[in-house]
Amino acid sequence: MKTISKIIALLSFTFLINSCKKTDVPTAKNVYVAGSQWNGTSYVATYWKNGTPVHLTDGSKSTLANSIFVSGNDVYVAGEEYYVTSLTGTVAKFWKNGVLTNLPADNQYNHANSIFVVGSDVYIAGYENSSTGYSIAKYWKNGVARRLTDGSTNAWANSIFVVGNDVYVGGEENSAVLGMATLWKNGVAVRLTDGTKDSWINSISVVNNDVYAAGVESIRPYSRLVAKYWKNGVETPLTDGTKNAYAQSVAVNGNDIYVVGYEWGLPVTSYTAKFWKNGILSDEINNSTMTKPQSVQVYGNDVFIAGNSKSSSGNSQASYCKNGKLVLLDNTGFTTSFSAAKLFIT
Repeated sequence: MKTISKIIALLSFTFLINSCKKTDVPTAKNVYVAGSQWNGTSYVATYWKNGTPVHLTDGSKSTLANSIFVSGNDVYVAGEEYYVTSLTGTVAKFWKNGVLTNLPADNQYNHANSIFVVGSDVYIAGYENSSTGYSIAKYWKNGVARRLTDGSTNAWANSIFVVGNDVYVGGEENSAVLGMATLWKNGVAVRLTDGTKDSWINSISVVNNDVYAAGVESIRPYSRLVAKYWKNGVETPLTDGTKNAYAQSVAVNGNDIYVVGYEWGLPVTSYTAKFWKNGILSDEINNSTMTKPQSVQVYGNDVFIAGNSKSSSGNSQASYCKNGKLVLLDNTGFTTSFSAAKLFIT
């Protein structure tokens, strides 16, 4: 009887431990994906919540949704609207729960590429064209613009991440002709490359004071593009330059670093989706029709990847993968989905 009692007690303890483990791992309730859909004459800024589209504009002007952030019950989307459908001039803007706010601008072309929300503060990274003809990297905090460069050379801000009082922005600033992958912390620029090769940052993430950046660098000026990521300025190449490749997004979960992007040859006939975990190529999305992943996020034990896929008709369609299983997003009434730019999981 004592042996049986011990076995029952051990089984009960094991069940209790396993139950606690399951409880400790969060499960995603909502999947948000931002992008744009083509209605035949213009792009319509759109985000999907659990596959259901929410259109942010009426389609009278082309509008792009480039980034999404969810805070509590509030959904924030950053993007831009063209003055006319011929795509002349852009206005950077964001929506909070569908309500539009235009960001102040000094010039005709302004772009909002990335959004991050902390409490009641809304941070948006992007760029504007200056009177000198060069692009100026900048970010807005609660609608107030803060320039990161002076307009003496081209620069772009592609990603923003905020931790406490520190604002990190990733992008590119040109040195003469070639771009340098650049990370700004509180407005102070840190170069990840030396300017002898063209390079830029597409995505950043900050975890436990470690700064991660995903991007691109050429093997030599105007040559093959190599996908790579940096951790605290130390680079890890993800491709060998046999084909051109982009690293579009980085996410960190514990000790694991996840990067998504895509690769193509010359001449360009097709794109091949790529997913790396700790620098090693994975088959996470190989079985899907996704061709151009744009965003990755890890939630609990689940890996989500958003990007463009081929629909049954052959058109581009916004989609996401959860642990390698593809979900095509609703495209009813539209010719194609221009992009599935970013995702956010809650």
